[in-house]
Amino acid sequence: MNRRQFFVPTAAGAFAAAFAATQFDLGFVTQASAQDGQEPLGGQPPAGSTCSIKDFDYQIKHQRAFEAVLWNMPAIAIYSFRRAAFTDLGMKDNDIIAYSATATPKLEAITANSTTPYIAAYTDLRKGPVVLELPVAGSDGSLYGQVVDAWQFTIADVGPTGLDKGQGGKMLFTPPDFKGTVPAGYIHVPSPNYRVAFAFRSIPAPGKTTADAHQYAKRLRMYYLSEAANPPQQKFVDPANERYPTLPFYDERHFEDMHAIMSVEPVREHDKVMMGMVKSLGIEKGKPFTPDATAKRAMRRAAIDA
Repeated sequence: MNRRQFFVPTAAGAFAAAFAATQFDLGFVTQASAQDGQEPLGGQPPAGSTCSIKDFDYQIKHQRAFEAVLWNMPAIAIYSFRRAAFTDLGMKDNDIIAYSATATPKLEAITANSTTPYIAAYTDLRKGPVVLELPVAGSDGSLYGQVVDAWQFTIADVGPTGLDKGQGGKMLFTPPDFKGTVPAGYIHVPSPNYRVAFAFRSIPAPGKTTADAHQYAKRLRMYYLSEAANPPQQKFVDPANERYPTLPFYDERHFEDMHAIMSVEPVREHDKVMMGMVKSLGIEKGKPFTPDATAKRAMRRAAIDA
């Protein structure tokens, strides 16, 4: 029973009961007078109170936007990596970032280290299952890292401690609505979201250099399962000498990116309440993002405050 179904008969029942009380002696009058004229406990603010809010529309939208920034941080952070890869590095789905050197300040990421070169890639499972070919770990090098979904939830580890146990192989990532059959020979990794990303480190083997680690990373392959019979030539991007700005925006653009995420990914059960709240900001799946002037002002301030 939903709320509408609940309240309609309940309201009708309350009305019927009140009417019946005027027709029959059900003890209601005696019960109501038991308070001897005293005010009811609760239900009202203290006497003399005045409202502290001048603009409820703005205040509600600011509060909801502020909470949305905190709630969406894991998703907005990984999306910001993807956004920058596509807009600043000219990448597309299944292209692979393979750094030829360790990180410098040109990699604008909060937790970047400068000890091992990074590898990263992004894909969209709405276009179909994706294959990730992993090289064997050994005297030439090894990989360590995770594949994450749109909320940065780890769905697969790789390398000697990962699902492939360092033996290499082909991982197959399938979308949340996948109904097909997984071909033999693949390590199946079902994803709860459509957009998937990975971040690995290429670890040089004893006696090897960073340049060797870079060459080892270029043994990776990523493509759609529909292309498995004839995989396209793998594109690698080396942004070692390029600016790669991966950090979220803390202004109204934060919510544009949030809308881009919500427009693609399925809603998780525990996020339904928050999705109802951000709807008041104009963030709704299947609809364009056209917030009103109050929402824009509240979102900008909320992102700054957060």
